Amino acid sequence: MREFTVYQDDDGKWVAECRELPGVRVRGGTEAEAIDKIKKALLVYYPCRCEE
Repeated sequence: MREFTVYQDDDGKWVAECRELPGVRVRGGTEAEAIDKIKKALLVYYPCRCEE
């Protein structure tokens, strides 16, 4: 399982990023939306390892 960081940016949007994978960063209107988006992005990189 990959680790990711979730934080709120200066614009009030939620950002989730995976520091292990440069460029894997998503934004969402809510924290839950950002987490959902980063999980989907990680599935693209690791389709068999992120199904947990």
